[in-house]
Amino acid sequence: MHVDDLTKRFKNTTALDHVTFEIRKNEVVGLVGENGAGKSTLLNVLSGIYSADEGRIVLDGETVAFGSPTEAARHGISIVQQEQSIVPNLTGYENLFLGRLGRYTTGPKLNRNALRERANAVVDDLGIDLDLGSPVRTYRFNERQMLEIARAFNSARDADHPILFLDEPTAALEQSGRDVLFDRIDDLRDRASFVFVSHELDEVLEVSDRIYVLKDGAVVDEMSADDATESLLQQTMVGRSTSDEYYRTHEQESIDADAPTVLSVEGLTVEDRIYDVSMDLREGEIFGIVGVEGSGKQALGRALTGATDVDSGTILFDGDPVRSGSVPAFVDAGIGYIPKERKSDGVLLYQSLRENVSLPSIDTGKLRRDLPVIGRFLPIIDFEAERSIAEDAVENLAIKTPGIEALAHTLSGGNQQKVVIAKWLQRNVDVLVVDNVTRGIDVGAKEEVYRVIRQLAANGVSIVLIGDELPEVIGMSNRIGVMRHGNLETVVSAPVAEKPEEEDLIQEMLQL
Repeated sequence: MHVDDLTKRFKNTTALDHVTFEIRKNEVVGLVGENGAGKSTLLNVLSGIYSADEGRIVLDGETVAFGSPTEAARHGISIVQQEQSIVPNLTGYENLFLGRLGRYTTGPKLNRNALRERANAVVDDLGIDLDLGSPVRTYRFNERQMLEIARAFNSARDADHPILFLDEPTAALEQSGRDVLFDRIDDLRDRASFVFVSHELDEVLEVSDRIYVLKDGAVVDEMSADDATESLLQQTMVGRSTSDEYYRTHEQESIDADAPTVLSVEGLTVEDRIYDVSMDLREGEIFGIVGVEGSGKQALGRALTGATDVDSGTILFDGDPVRSGSVPAFVDAGIGYIPKERKSDGVLLYQSLRENVSLPSIDTGKLRRDLPVIGRFLPIIDFEAERSIAEDAVENLAIKTPGIEALAHTLSGGNQQKVVIAKWLQRNVDVLVVDNVTRGIDVGAKEEVYRVIRQLAANGVSIVLIGDELPEVIGMSNRIGVMRHGNLETVVSAPVAEKPEEEDLIQEMLQL
């Protein structure tokens, strides 16, 4: 595939600016850039989701213009999207063949036996362990991601030389899932080509043959992976070197053992998720939570913020009980939540940036003014104040957007994540629970998020930092809790002078 002078505009925003790009047979092309650089837009144009405004796409010597992903798939082009696009109420095998179920129908009837047999063969071939007969809504997050990957590989199987676009495929995967993915890429190199997008630059260097760097919608560099380094890629992406000490642990605030306890948990149990968890969170502390997939760390985060009912146990905020299973009650108490799945839980995709940022603060005095109506006062939203806090958020978090009225779904994944962060900064919460807060964010934006978290802690906000990336949790936390089989097995001290080693946490996580 050769792409020549490809340009894509959204109203007044140029998302792709005369991009020239080449994919050769039997190679993996890495694609890196900051959030909003145009990576996902480029893949969406090449896979038929968007149409280009200018330029041409040449596939096997012929100029093509795909009108839909289905048409692109007929030419052997498939994509794993940055955000999951499965149908929760359908089974795994139905999702695996979504858009291709016609092959397994006789008249109006779906041949489910043949479909199951073929689906099982696909996942077995990829070395993926999934319960394909269950509805996808019952899958864990990483299982849904592996299903997405299996679907992309499956849809390209019939092509002579398929091209697979992998947009942040490892963002939701733990190391075992990443190993499976990289093994499958190696297995298929001799009969397929790949474009691999990731903010994890070590992964890009490991898997790629060549690497393109996008900035502001344009290709600014192309290099052999053998000649590239993480430092060079970072500097090319952001126009500057990133901090040598990524997590800036020297700026970490020390927490006294007698610091006030703001959140206390006793005997917290959620059936089949977490069991008898007890912990306390001190003022200004960053408390990390780690564990393998299914350990209960995500379930604990949801329980601590009212996003799920608890079967037993208590949550005390400043000594007072908070009603479980009630997000408004937790927000009113001063507890905010940044979830792992931003598109389903974190942002309102078809509301503006302004509306998303202001949402948790609407019931506060910050955004309310009283309108006199016939001798009474009617509380209404202060739109000037709402616009002001949205504009401050754009500036303070460097959100790339055409303006505060841009709909959230038009922003890149990383900029959507910044919007989620911004809304809780405006609410002025006392406790913030964050789950994989830097998932899908580029290296420059990660540094900014770390700065914000450190500043919040310095100002007395207490943070529960749930993460899959051990270096991040170790570098940012004062203490680290290890979840295993739904239990909080141990709490490890992580002061600046004596950070735990990754190997020590892994041993606790796996009970080695």
